[in-house]
Amino acid sequence: EIYTLSLHDALPIFLRTGNHLVEFYSPSCMPCRMMQPVLEEISKEYLDVNISKVEVTKNQRASQMYGVMSVPTIVILKDSKIKEVTRGVQSKATIKALLKKHVRNGKHCS
Repeated sequence: EIYTLSLHDALPIFLRTGNHLVEFYSPSCMPCRMMQPVLEEISKEYLDVNISKVEVTKNQRASQMYGVMSVPTIVILKDSKIKEVTRGVQSKATIKALLKKHVRNGKHCS
């Protein structure tokens, strides 16, 4: 499952504990749309990672808090600490490698 978040959803509180992959995106961004199926596949394989999307135009404060300068930007967090930030379209293999690097002892389906 992929969550859509905003500051109204208390984003910083949601990200306080656990493993998170947050995609900062814009609905009009074609590369962001290309990431959707990749993130859906990842969400089925990494059960211990909360995968979320934050629309930058509606959540400018959140974008500033996480240093988002372009979309798509993916931020990987563990217990509220930023572990990795990537910009641009990423392959499934790249995202899996980043999660493997930062999310130890993860529960995987495959």
